[in-house]
Parts: sequence; structure tokens; C-alpha cells
Amino acid sequence: MTKTMDSVKLPYEIHASEDLGRYLVASRYLSPGDIVIEESPIVFGPKAMADPECKMPCVGCYKPIFTDVGERCSKCGWPVCSGNCPGLTDPKHHGVECHILTSRPHCVLDNMAEYYRHDALLPLRCVLLQKIDPERWKQVMSMQSHMESRAPGTEAYDEADEFIVDYLITNFISRLTGDVKTKYLPNASKDLLHTICGIIDTNALEIRLPEGSELNGLYGKTSVMEHSCVPNTKHTFNIENNLNICVKVVVPILKGQNIATMYSHALWGTQARRQHLKETKYFSCKCLRCTDPTELGTYLSAMKCMGDGKEPCDGIHLPEDPLDDETDWACSKCKVKVGNSQVNAIISQMGEEVDGVLMMGGAVPMLENILCRLTMFLHPNHYHLYSIKHSLVQLYGRQPSYSTEDILDKKIKMCKDLIFITKTLDPGNARLSLYNSVLHHELHAALVLKSKKVKSCLKTHGALLKEAKDAIEIALSSLSDDLGESSGRKLFSVIEASHKEFNVFCKENNFTF
Repeated sequence: MTKTMDSVKLPYEIHASEDLGRYLVASRYLSPGDIVIEESPIVFGPKAMADPECKMPCVGCYKPIFTDVGERCSKCGWPVCSGNCPGLTDPKHHGVECHILTSRPHCVLDNMAEYYRHDALLPLRCVLLQKIDPERWKQVMSMQSHMESRAPGTEAYDEADEFIVDYLITNFISRLTGDVKTKYLPNASKDLLHTICGIIDTNALEIRLPEGSELNGLYGKTSVMEHSCVPNTKHTFNIENNLNICVKVVVPILKGQNIATMYSHALWGTQARRQHLKETKYFSCKCLRCTDPTELGTYLSAMKCMGDGKEPCDGIHLPEDPLDDETDWACSKCKVKVGNSQVNAIISQMGEEVDGVLMMGGAVPMLENILCRLTMFLHPNHYHLYSIKHSLVQLYGRQPSYSTEDILDKKIKMCKDLIFITKTLDPGNARLSLYNSVLHHELHAALVLKSKKVKSCLKTHGALLKEAKDAIEIALSSLSDDLGESSGRKLFSVIEASHKEFNVFCKENNFTF
């Protein structure tokens, strides 16, 4: 059962340092399930959809709408789900920004994605807080913007300048009449808008809505949490309750220990994660995982040694100093070293190959072929191989030709290997809960199929079914915090159906646990 925050003393204290800025420290021992933070967003806004020429979010409720048949706001002309959408007059949604967007009320039909830039609405909503909610405005402006790293000429500055700042100023802000400008935007300078863009890029959290749209939201207390590549908390959003965020402990946190979340992908290698964090959050991660060349014993970035050209070697290459972007990669058994630039070039090329195969649908023969080739160069746990294997385990056992006992044994081993990596990197299901659930579900399926092939051996049959039962129960429990999102609910529904089918199978075969 989820526990509530101590009503007398907060579960955290706010500390500050030169390296981390403000961060949270546990004020007492925190157990899994303890709630660290519950709060509503300061401000939020829609993101552009994957195919904005086809679908766009309604500016009032964010429901995806078809651009060619959707209705329009009667005042500003932006696409909406209905002229009666409650969000159109709500100041937290479209109610105030509409006064600004009305300065150029167009009903554009061609190149809609260029004119209706939904990713510009959150910066606009932020700057509108100056007048409509000064307290929230102070909260926004207290957040880090890292403008010292976003000078003109940098990619972040130039993108914000073209797609947000210049877009808002040219199309709307410069067209405002005196009264409207005084009432809503006393200050909407280029520098201020750039600062707002920096604040959003640094602090905003992505909120996925059940119908497929995505929002970005700024949360005051949550933004203070530091990053770790092995987070000890998980956050979820209450879509029905004002997009409130709940930050919950997922592994035990000792008193005085830092409370952390994660802003990167848990299944990227160290150099990819650190580069992403430098480019988007403007800091160099020095967490426990980043400082360990083996990435907590998973070897997620490790490469095989090819020897010195004279003698073969079965060692593995690891970075000598993972925190040095120019580090050499040294073999664990011989004296051969490889430069970081060479490693990056090889890994990048392999990544493009893997992405290409996966984008083409990844049939079993194609996946097995690239897995065989890359295994010659990469550690079996490398993150490129993880991607391939994760796809393969979802294909093995689906067709008679890939359901032999040997294939099922291969699938079972793959699932267990990937589960080890997943749980080591994310012991609390903070970031990889869907991966963990899929892997345990596939393990369950393989164990059930194998049990049917060895049914004559009752002892083995029973052991496999017991293991299958444990696996599917873990698959379901892994999704306990993901049912608020459509992806979590859909996966839970599929696994729940398998669970019911498994229970019927056991009952029909008089098998009890």
C-alpha cells in the first residue's frame, strides 16, 4: 500500500552545492512506496505531435484531432476538438493565450505544422504568468535556465530563436495593441523568451496523455531533484487530477542520502547518456553507474578485444576513465588500447545498422543475422545487442518454426540475461518497468510452451509451470505504477489475459501450486 508523507516533517531537506545547485536529501529513512513529493504543475503546455500535418492536439484539452476536418477556435483560429471545449476559456489552458494568438487570427490549411507551433505555447503560457499569476511567475523564474551555456550560435539557442522566440514575436507579440500588451505581456523581450526556453529545456517533464498527446510541465519542488543514472524514485502523473505529480521511493533511501530521478535513457551506454545530459541539462554526470567502467557489472558498453593482429584475445575493452570524454579503451587481458574516437565511430555505425533493421520490422532471420555479426565485436550485454534480443524474444515462440525446444531454451536464456541487465540498472522499476514486464511475460510464455513439450516428466513439468507462474506475476506487478498511461494499460491487459489463460490451463491439468 502506498504510504503518505509525514504530516509533521517533510521526507526531504533542500541542500545546495556548487556542483549540483539545489538538491534533495532524505530527512529520514525512506522505504519503497513512501511519497516524497506531491504537487500540481506551475504551468504546462502541449508538445507538437509526431505527424503535425495529420494530427494536432486541441489547444483546450490536448485530444488529438485530424487537421483536415477539425474545428477551430472562434477567436484565434487554432485547431480544437470542439468549439465547446471547456479548456478554451480556462486560464490554465487556452483561456489567456487566446488573447495573444488572436492578434493574428488565421485559419491556415497549408503548411499547418509551420504556423500552428504547439511547442511555442508553453513558453507563451510561462511569460503570461507575469500578470495572471505573479506567484507562479516567481516560481518559474527561480528555476535554472543555463543561459551561460546557451549563447547565440549554440544549437539550443539557434533552435529556440527560430522555432519559438522569433515565431512568437513575429507572428503574435509584435502585433499586439497597447491595451492587450499592457494587460497581458508587459515584458516579452527576446532575452526573456530565451530565458524561458532555457528553463523549459532544463526543467520540464514530459507527460503522456492516454489518447496519445504529450505535454511538457514545470513542477516547482520536483525540479529540485538531482539526476542519477540509477534513480531511487519514480514519478507518475494523475491525469484526472490537474496533472498532479507523485514522486515515490522505489528502493530504500537512507537518511542523508540524495533523492534522485533520471533525465536520460537507462538503456543507453555511459558515453551516450553523459553526452545527452551535457547537451540537454548542461551537466556532466558523475553518478555511481557513470564512474564504473562495467556499468554496475552489466558491461552495457563493453566491446570485445580483437587482439594485436598477431595473437587473438578473448578480453574485453572498457574505458579507462568513463568520466573522460577522450579516454582510451583498454583490454582486460592484453595491452591493446583503442582510442575513444575510434570506439565512437564503430558504435555509431553499429547503432545505425541496428536502427535500420528494427525500423524495417525486424524479422527473425534479419535480427539473428545482425546479432551474429555484432556479437563478434561487442560484449553479449552491449546495449545494441540488448535491443536486438529484446525484439527476438518477442518473436521466438510465435510461429511453429521458431517454437522448437532449442529455440525455447534460447529464448528463456535471452529473457533471463536481459532481466539481469534490466534489474541491475533499474532495481526499483523507475524507468524500465515496461521492459521488465515484457521480458517476464515472454519468459512466462516460453516456460509454458516448454512445459507442454516435457509434460511426460512431471517433475520438470511442474518446475517449469511454477517458474512461469512467478514470471507472469512479476510481469503484472511491474506495471503497478504505469496504469495511468495507455502503453501501461494496454500491456497490462495483454498480460492479464495470458494470466487468466494460464490459470485455466493449470486447472484443466489439475496442477496446483
